[in-house]
Amino acid sequence: MVLSMRTKLKIFAAAILLVLVVIGGGLAYFNFYVKTPEYTLKAIQESIQNHDVDEFNKYVNVDNVVAGVTNNMLDGIIASQTNLPEEAKVAMNSLATMFKAPIVASLQEGLNNYVKTGSWQSGNTTADAQGAMINSDMILEQSGLTDLTFEGIDYVNTNEDNGTAEAGIKVTQSEINQPFVFKVSLEEQADGYWKVVSVDNFSDFIKALEDGRKEFIKDYLSQTALIIIDKEKILTENEANLNAALNLGTLGSSQTRTDLKNDIENKILPQLKELQEALQSVEVPKSAETLHNLRLKACESKIAYYQDYAKWLDNKDIKTLREATDNLKKAKTMEYEANLLTKRIEGQIK
Repeated sequence: MVLSMRTKLKIFAAAILLVLVVIGGGLAYFNFYVKTPEYTLKAIQESIQNHDVDEFNKYVNVDNVVAGVTNNMLDGIIASQTNLPEEAKVAMNSLATMFKAPIVASLQEGLNNYVKTGSWQSGNTTADAQGAMINSDMILEQSGLTDLTFEGIDYVNTNEDNGTAEAGIKVTQSEINQPFVFKVSLEEQADGYWKVVSVDNFSDFIKALEDGRKEFIKDYLSQTALIIIDKEKILTENEANLNAALNLGTLGSSQTRTDLKNDIENKILPQLKELQEALQSVEVPKSAETLHNLRLKACESKIAYYQDYAKWLDNKDIKTLREATDNLKKAKTMEYEANLLTKRIEGQIK
């Protein structure tokens, strides 16, 4: 069938009209969508992925958010100290005001660095009200922000009447391996776009973080106590047998020296190495890293002591015996410090 020119023009005009309607509808929808809280949250995600600080600042009131988070963090830390009397908490509140400015500076710097590079750490320091230097990275780690993984948007509730919205942002805090939902407030701006203005439950997050850290360290102390008791029971028996043999005063006998060396190499050193391996396999909370390192170093020094002592039983070199003695002193010093630190930590988590 051959269409007339007039018919062809009608079909062409109808096609053009359809295209315009589709484009117009798409533009209308896009203009509507970009002026929603959902679009703002998506734009923030993309700005972080693209390391676009300007775009991030367009949709986040950084100054307001950081100031609120700082207040929430200080309140949460103080509230989590359940073993403190009320007057001590009041004193802590007064003291906290001295640290507010450097904490704000640290969080702003960390957030800016995170958007720019994907890392919170900066390696910089800031000064408190008295001029004392404060490590920014330490503040960021204490806040729990450096161990967050974004999981998605839980909900968005919009109030068109007053131009406000609340969104639930799902995260996982990897340090304590717990999920959390941040309540984020957004406000509609004069141009119709939406902006994040606050995180409203950061104090709840800090409380959950501190509680989780306490449980984590309780588990660590309990687990390592069982390991140490189990391994050191046999170790103590073997060391007692060794000391009894030494007290007989028969080290001049080559057979005695050979027997002692065999006991060290076949009984004591294997037990110490099992203790070392058992400790190395334990998951360690950040707040117990110093304690854990002390325990490992003490174990390492004790191993070195017995290795040197076994060597001395062979070569009778006074230098080897001195090295053994030095390692034993190191081990005893670190064991003593580890015990003191354990008691201090136990007192803090009661």
